[in-house]
Amino acid sequence: MTEPHDPHDSNDRRGQSRGTDRRREGWRGFREAYPTFLKIIAVVFLFLVAGDMWLFYRRAAYGQEIERLRSGMTDAERRKSDIVVQSEQDKVRLAIELAKRQAHFDPHLHLSIAVDSGVMYLERDGALLRVMRVALAPAQVPGFKAKNGDTTAVTLPRGQRTVQQVIDGDAPALVLNGDARIYAGADSDAVAAGNVRVDSADLRAILPNVSAGMSVYFY
Repeated sequence: MTEPHDPHDSNDRRGQSRGTDRRREGWRGFREAYPTFLKIIAVVFLFLVAGDMWLFYRRAAYGQEIERLRSGMTDAERRKSDIVVQSEQDKVRLAIELAKRQAHFDPHLHLSIAVDSGVMYLERDGALLRVMRVALAPAQVPGFKAKNGDTTAVTLPRGQRTVQQVIDGDAPALVLNGDARIYAGADSDAVAAGNVRVDSADLRAILPNVSAGMSVYFY
């Protein structure tokens, strides 16, 4: 016995099919109308993925370097180093939290540098005005050497610094207290120890807004 035909069921299937077709046509029309926008989104996505891969590589490299340095120490030196490192880590965590809070609530124009993600922000009162990719390198401890002769590296700058001098011209740079610099350079250039390298176009774009006394927060 043939079941009675339900006209509503056919209408539902036709409606679903038309809805799917409209979505396909809408996506096709969007791609045709905004090809440049979609290319930019794809490039940004690839850039973020590449940045994550670079950070993973650097983290692994730092871990290997730490193990190599520790292998050249005596047991007593390693225990002393662990105590110092733990104390410094506590200080660093406190400095990071303070820098984050200060940067977020600072009503004046300032720079904030997220050390782990390699990003610098031009901000004012919580509003982002410009986002810039940067590269950083740890400073070195003068006068201290492990048994194998290597000089140990310390952590990157943390906490609040201040712009002491703005250098314009062919080699623009921001000189901070503590002998640190934010300077222009290409991706292929090595980063000077204890400093921050930023793309020349980004640094030149913000240079007119930077003056001596401006705060720079590292966290």
